[in-house]
Amino acid sequence: MLPEIYPAKIELDVNGLPFATDYGDRYFSRESGLAESRHVFLQGNDLPKAWQGRAQFVIAETGFGTGLNFLATWQAWQNDPKHCQTLHYISFEKHPIPKTQLTELLAAWSELAAYAQELLTQYPPVLAGFHQLNFANHQVKLTLCFTEAEHALKDLVAQVDAWYLDGFAPAKNADLWSFPLFQAIAAHSKPNSTLATFTVSGQVRRDLQAAGFTWEKRPGFGQKREMLAASFTGASSNHLETAWFSLPKSQIKAHTATVIGAGLAGCQIAYALALRGWQVQLLERHAELAQEASGNRAGILTPKMTAEPDWGERFYRQAFLYAIRQLKGLARESANKDLEWFASGSLQLNHNAHETKRWYALQERDLPSDFIQLLDKTEASTLAGIPLTLGGSYFPQAGYLYPRSLCKTLTQHPLITLQTQTEALALVQTEQKTWRVLNTDNQLMAESAVVVLANGKDIRQFKQSNFLPFLPVRGQTTQASASFYTSQLKLTLGHEGYLTPAIAGQHIFGASFERGESTPSIKPSDDALNYQQLAQYLPEFASTLGSKTSSHAAIRMTTPDRYPYVGPLPDPDLFRQTYAGIQHGTKYKTWPQITYQTGVFISAGYGSRGLTTAPLCSELLAALITGEPLPIERSLYYKLHPARFLLKKLQQQRD
Repeated sequence: MLPEIYPAKIELDVNGLPFATDYGDRYFSRESGLAESRHVFLQGNDLPKAWQGRAQFVIAETGFGTGLNFLATWQAWQNDPKHCQTLHYISFEKHPIPKTQLTELLAAWSELAAYAQELLTQYPPVLAGFHQLNFANHQVKLTLCFTEAEHALKDLVAQVDAWYLDGFAPAKNADLWSFPLFQAIAAHSKPNSTLATFTVSGQVRRDLQAAGFTWEKRPGFGQKREMLAASFTGASSNHLETAWFSLPKSQIKAHTATVIGAGLAGCQIAYALALRGWQVQLLERHAELAQEASGNRAGILTPKMTAEPDWGERFYRQAFLYAIRQLKGLARESANKDLEWFASGSLQLNHNAHETKRWYALQERDLPSDFIQLLDKTEASTLAGIPLTLGGSYFPQAGYLYPRSLCKTLTQHPLITLQTQTEALALVQTEQKTWRVLNTDNQLMAESAVVVLANGKDIRQFKQSNFLPFLPVRGQTTQASASFYTSQLKLTLGHEGYLTPAIAGQHIFGASFERGESTPSIKPSDDALNYQQLAQYLPEFASTLGSKTSSHAAIRMTTPDRYPYVGPLPDPDLFRQTYAGIQHGTKYKTWPQITYQTGVFISAGYGSRGLTTAPLCSELLAALITGEPLPIERSLYYKLHPARFLLKKLQQQRD
């Protein structure tokens, strides 16, 4: 569980500079916050020189504040012709500044206006967790960790090149200058990583030295006579990894990948790798992409909320916000005119006692209104455009889209080659450790350093993945002609199923949910069930619909815990042998690290929520493949790990 966070409490001083009332300290220097950022943090870490010629460079910061350090760093990167290929900037903030207030504060820096506007366009609501934002064609990645710094470091998967220590002064905010925090910083530091800070406090110097840093005093900025610059000379030992979920070794030198399956999961990971400069071959057995579970005429994007905050809700809301940022970015690009994405907002009705109970519980949590609004029936009716007898939970950033249009948009990237009518049935590893993909006649379809299995219900046909438990769920949607009355609906509605506004004169609603069913053929009985469900909760709406027909039926693959598999595939036999002691209660100080099938990864089991979760999961998978910092918490990655059920089975067999 993440510690509670709340927005920053800020007043402006007599000079119009932001002042944190909870800490009794300023956000930056009276002389010039921007000049201070450049002097203390950029020069203090020998930037931009330190990142030049590097494929990746990772900066981490304690205290995001107004984002001024990030904007100054991004500007320096942009203006440096020798900049690193990818800049990762990770920042911890317990008290984020809400977007409306941040907009006003950043207006003071006209030199950074273009950068600030891009930041504000993607800036997330004040919600605890990790939020990754992408800039400069995904070459600058900002991960905002809205939680306590020490907690964030325990959950962070990254090794850092340069640190910005920029919390409020040690006397005002001791938590950001504690020895345990410096130990956690050391655990995430590369050999000879650098560190800079404005303070020269004696305790800070002693604790940094005890944590493995060698420091020196340098001339400070403005009225501060001195500042600190340091280098990590201690032993790097990120001891936080759990052996059976440890990261794959990033030893892949040829940036080539074959992705099997051109539905949402496959197209998303192909896009994520292509953005990193990888050549991607995307194989699809049908004549066109997005034909099966991704072939629905309309799907909605909403988070999944729970009465009490838990890791599942955090995963869904972070995935939802990432997906919305991706869609907004794609929609802004002139080449993506075909993307059928409608940011209509979405209303989950309080259609039963369980939903109503959750609605009341959510009211107690004081969640930000730019993420969720809890409406009564009058407010809900006004937003929906039709009379409603129920209130509900409104998500203003949510909406609906045509999944196939998103797949087509993603695969327009020049580094992606789509090969249709190609059924991959076997993977064979060569002596050179590449993977050959063979068809039914054992003919070679593709060869690459990496293979990603993303072919939904057919994934268990490969021996590399046939140990994974899956559950088929059949779903069917129905469509109906809009009437004058129904065409007034402005947003998507959720009840037991979902309903869209009219799309080309047709409403899409459903979907049926049949566990264990593996035949995707259309059933008239499902259309009747979908209509009956709609009529139960929206009788007037249902009664005025025009002609009704079947829309789409498909098999959605889910997992026993309903969360997808994302990551490297373990060798199941070696896993059972290596960790067999778990079932007997054996305890070792150090378990051996997991053995993976080199170069084989999976992205599958999304069930009915692939539209919402596949974008962030694909960013996670691409980071695992390339050895980048992970965009989500370590604890969330472990919940999605492909070995989790192998481990669970051993634990359940314990004597």
